[in-house]
Amino acid sequence: MKTRYFLPFLALILNLSFSNNCICAQTKTDVWDFGADQLDEATYNNMLDVATINAWYPSSVTPGSAGNTLPSSFTVGILSWTSNSSTSDRLRTSNTDLTRYDSNAVPVSWGSQTLRGYLYVNSGGNLNRFFTLNLNEDDEVTILAKSQNGTGKMTFELTGETGQKDVHDLTKTVDEYTFVAQKTGSYKIYDSVDKPFYYRIYRKPATYATVSGTVDVSKATDIPAGYTLVFTNEAGKVWTATPDETHNYSVQVPAGYTYNVSLDNANSYIITSDTQVQVTENTTYNPKIGKVLLKTLSGELLGLPADLLSKLTLIFTPAVASEYTPDAEINTVSGAYSVALESGMNYVISAAGINDYFILNDSISIDADSTLNINFEAKPTYKVTLNLSETPEIVSLIKPVFTNLDEPEYAYEFADIDNIILRDGVYSLEIDGLDEHPLQLGLTSNVKVDGEAVAKDIYLIPVNIWSFEDKQITASTTAYKGMIFSGAPYNEQGKGHLVLKNADTAKVPLMPGEKMIINYYYSANFCVDDGDPVSTSSGSTSQLETKEFVYQGTSNGYMTIKNLSGTTYITEVRTAMIVPYSAEVFVGQDKEYQSVNEALQAIRSMERPDNDTIKIWIEPGNYEEMLVIDVPNIALINAAENPDIALSNKGVDISPNAVRITSYYGHGYNYFSMKNNQKWDADVLRVNKENGYTEYANTGSGTTNGSYWNATVVVSAPGFYAENIIFENSFNQYISKKESEDVVVEWDSGGKGTRPTDIGNTGVQNKSFVERAAAIAYTKSGDKSVLYNCRIIGRQDSFYGDEGARVVVYKGSLMGATDYIFGGMTLVAYQTELAMNTSEASTDVSYITAAQQQSSRGFLFFENTITSALPGVETASAFLSKPGYFGRPWRAATSEVVFYNTTINATNNPGHNGKSLILPIGWNNTLGGESDKVYEYGTIEKSGENNQSSRATWSHLLTEPTLNDGTAINTFNFTKGNDNWDPIPALKSKDEATGTTKLSQSDVVFYTIDNKLVVSNVKLDSLVEIFRLDGKLFLSKRIKGNESFNLDNGIWIARAVSQQGAKTEKIMIR
Repeated sequence: MKTRYFLPFLALILNLSFSNNCICAQTKTDVWDFGADQLDEATYNNMLDVATINAWYPSSVTPGSAGNTLPSSFTVGILSWTSNSSTSDRLRTSNTDLTRYDSNAVPVSWGSQTLRGYLYVNSGGNLNRFFTLNLNEDDEVTILAKSQNGTGKMTFELTGETGQKDVHDLTKTVDEYTFVAQKTGSYKIYDSVDKPFYYRIYRKPATYATVSGTVDVSKATDIPAGYTLVFTNEAGKVWTATPDETHNYSVQVPAGYTYNVSLDNANSYIITSDTQVQVTENTTYNPKIGKVLLKTLSGELLGLPADLLSKLTLIFTPAVASEYTPDAEINTVSGAYSVALESGMNYVISAAGINDYFILNDSISIDADSTLNINFEAKPTYKVTLNLSETPEIVSLIKPVFTNLDEPEYAYEFADIDNIILRDGVYSLEIDGLDEHPLQLGLTSNVKVDGEAVAKDIYLIPVNIWSFEDKQITASTTAYKGMIFSGAPYNEQGKGHLVLKNADTAKVPLMPGEKMIINYYYSANFCVDDGDPVSTSSGSTSQLETKEFVYQGTSNGYMTIKNLSGTTYITEVRTAMIVPYSAEVFVGQDKEYQSVNEALQAIRSMERPDNDTIKIWIEPGNYEEMLVIDVPNIALINAAENPDIALSNKGVDISPNAVRITSYYGHGYNYFSMKNNQKWDADVLRVNKENGYTEYANTGSGTTNGSYWNATVVVSAPGFYAENIIFENSFNQYISKKESEDVVVEWDSGGKGTRPTDIGNTGVQNKSFVERAAAIAYTKSGDKSVLYNCRIIGRQDSFYGDEGARVVVYKGSLMGATDYIFGGMTLVAYQTELAMNTSEASTDVSYITAAQQQSSRGFLFFENTITSALPGVETASAFLSKPGYFGRPWRAATSEVVFYNTTINATNNPGHNGKSLILPIGWNNTLGGESDKVYEYGTIEKSGENNQSSRATWSHLLTEPTLNDGTAINTFNFTKGNDNWDPIPALKSKDEATGTTKLSQSDVVFYTIDNKLVVSNVKLDSLVEIFRLDGKLFLSKRIKGNESFNLDNGIWIARAVSQQGAKTEKIMIR
C-alpha cells in the first residue's frame, strides 16, 4: 500500500457500520486527538478530551501536571493502548490542561492545522507497544504520525488469524497514512522499526453505495462472456462486477472514494470512456468498451548482465494517447521478453531499474506478430579524481561511496580512490573504511559529472566530537569515528544520544595533553577507566550534565567509558587540548580571540576543578554569532571604558560603546547556513550554496534539536552573568549582514513571505513578517543567572526560560511584543525597562508575558517601567507603541506573574494619544487560559488614568505587598529556591560602588501630553535639565513641584536631580 495524501473525511455524508450483520447509520467519523483538540462536532465524534485523558492516570497524579509517563494501558471507545512499560512512553503536548510528560516538539503544523500533542513510544521497534482498533470490514483508518529517525514501519495487522498486514514507511515529518480493514476484526497498529509519534487517529466507518449501469459493447460485440469490471479505490482495495447477458451490472462499494475501473478476462478489449468514477452515493456508470487489435512482439534482451534482468522493467509508451497499456513479460532466466502491442501504433521503448544502461533501438511499430531483439549498452562513464593530502596508509583505507541524487537507489562504492568512474549525474560523496580512526570527511559539496572527467578537492578532518546523530550505530557496530565499542551500544539518531546498557563500553581515542568531556542526561551510571561512578536520575532530556576526565597517557591511547548498571544516555563526547586556566579572556578584533565562540571553545578546554568564574571581556562592536553557554560560571562583560546599551538608526545600529550579540534565524524559514544543531555554520553555508539547496529543515519554535525558538544565545549551564551586553535576534528587526549573505527559503506552509535581502532593511519589523524568534533562552540547567544592565531585543517570543532556571535581570531593557517574556523560569526583573516593540499595524499589540510555571515561583517585575521602543531610534515605527497587555498565561491556573510598584508610561500613538501603555483590562486569556496567580501592587500610570477597576476579573489588585499564598513581595522570596540564592543586594552594592546605575532612586516621573513634557511626582527641590539629542543643553530650571515644559517635536533627554537621586530618560514629542 502507498501513502495517500488526501482528506476523505470532509466528503462524508452518511456512514454505515456493521453490527450483528445489520447496517446501522452513523453520521460521523471517530477521532482521537492526543492534544485533546476538539474537531467540528458536525463531522466528528471527538473521542478524547481533557477529562478523558487525565483519567488515564492514577488519582495521586495532579491533573494537568507534567513529568508523568503514560500508563501501560487505556481504552477509549474501540481504541485501546497496550504497552509493556508504565514508566517509559509519553504523552507530549502543549495543552497545559492535560496530564503529560512534557511539551517537547509541539505544537507542529500539518497543512492548515496545528497539532498540539502526540503519544510517543519510547522504544524503537517494540512490538509489545501498540494500539488496537476493533473494526468492521471496509472501515477506513487514517493516522497522523511520524517516526523519530525517519526509518519507521507503521504496521496495520489483523490479529487472531493470518490475513491483512499493511505497512507504511514513516518519515521524520508528520504525514497522513491510511489503511482500510479488509475484514471485520481486531487490528494492531505498531512501528516495527523506529519510535513512532502518534498525533491523531481517525476511523471512518464504511458507507456503502451501489454502482450500476449498462456496458456499451457496440464497438466490441464479440467480447467474451465472463468479462468483469474491476473497481479499485485509492486505498488499493478491489471490487469486481460481472455483467449479465445484456451487459447490465451492479456492485456495492464503500462511498467516499474515487474508483479506477478496468477490465479483466477480456484481453484485447479496453474501456474507451472515462475510467474513473467518484462514488459518494448510489451512482450510475455506463462504460464504453472498444476492441484493440493486438500483435505480439517478442525477442531477446541483449547486452544486459544477467543479474540485472530481475531489476528490469520494460516500458512501451505510445506516440499518441491510448487507453491500452502494454505489459511486457520478462523471462529473468533466459533473457527473453514478450509484449502485446496495438497494431500500427508507434511506441518508444524505455527501461526502468537499470539506469546504468540505455537502449540502442528504442522505437517500434508492428502490424503483425514480430520479433525484435532489444540491445542495451552501458552508459558512458568518466574518470573522477579525488584530490586528497593524507598519508598513504590512510588513503589506502578510504572507500568512496557515491550516491546518485536523482536515483538514490544507485550508490557506487569503490575499493580505492584511484579508480573511480561514474556516468553523468549529480552525486553525494561519503567515505567508508575509516571508522577505526578518528578521521572523517570534511563537509563536501556534491560531485557533478557532465560528459567529461571531473576532479574534486576533498579533505579529512580529525574527530574530536562524537554527537551520535549523523550515523546509525547498532548493537553490531564495533567502531564509530575512532570510538571502539564492546557489548551492544547503539544510538538513537533522532535524539542524538548513545545508549549503554549492561557492561557496554565505549573507548575514546585521546592524545597526551587532552581531556575528555562527557555530556549525559535522563539516566546514567558509568565510570571511566574503572574510576569513580558517575550517575544521574534526573529523568529530564533537557537537563544536561557534564563530567570531565584528564588523559594521563604519554602517548596516543584510549579512555574507556563503561556502563555500570541500568541505562546510560550520553549526548556527546568531546576531546580537547587542556588550556591553562585563566580568570579573564579577551575578545575583539586585535585580541586573543576574535569571536565570543572562540573564547567559549577555549574555556571548554580549560582545567577548572572548582568551576571558578571566567570573565570574557568583549570589545565594543557587533558580533553576529550564536552562542551556547554550556559551561558554568561564564561572565560576558562589555569592555568599553564607558559601556552602554544604546541603539540608533531605527534599531539597526548600536552605540560605539555597545556590545551586541545577534543572529537572525526565525520560525517559518530554512537557511542554507543552518547546521543540524540549529546553529550557523560557514562550511554548511558554503556547501549548500555550491549544491544550490539545503536538506536541513529549521525546527523553528520549540526546543527540538536545541532550537529554543531559534535563540541567539542558549544558556544551559548555571552561573551565567552578562554585563552591559545587547542580546538580539534581528529576525524581526532588520536584515543583518550575515542574513544578506545567506540563502533564506520560506517554508511551504508557515512562512511570512519573501524576506528582503539588503542589509539594514527594517521592513521585517512590519507585523506581516513578525514570527517567533528568541534573543536568549534558558534551559532548566541555566540556573542562577544574572543579566546586569543588558538589553534583550526581539518582537515575538524574545526571552525564554524553562522551569527550573532562576534568572535575575538587573536594570537594563527588555524589548519585545507578542508573549516576549515567556516560559516557566523564575524571573526577577529589578528596576528594568519593559519596552514594547511593535509596528504601526492595528493588530500588533504587546503581550509582555506568557508565563508557564507549574510549581515554581514565576515572574516578579520589581519597580519596573513599562515603556516603548523609541521611534526612529530603537524602531522604525513613527510612534510609540499602542496600548497592550501585562500578558496572557501560557499555562492556566498555575502560571505566576507579579507587577510590583510598576510605572506605566503613556503613548502618543494615534487613536491612543495620552493613554496608558497598558489597556484597562490589563490581562488576556487567549493563549492558555486564566491563572489565579497574576497580581499588581502599587501601579502608577503616567497618563493620569486609574484603570484598576477595569482589570480582568481573574487578576488580583493587591492593597498590601503580600501574595494570596502569604508570600511577601520581595526579590529574595522569588530567587531563594532551595539554596537561598539572593544576588540583588550585591548588585545594588555594585551600582553604588561603580556609579553605573542606569535608573536612579529618584521618584520623579516624566511623561508627555501633546507638545508638553510633564515632570511629576516631584517631592524635593529638583534641578530639571533638558538636552537635545546631540547633547546640547536646551533648558535648565529648578522646580519645587510638578511642572510642564513646551518642547518642539523630536527626541529630547530629560534629567531631574535632587537630594533623593537623579533620573534621566529619553522623551519623544510629536
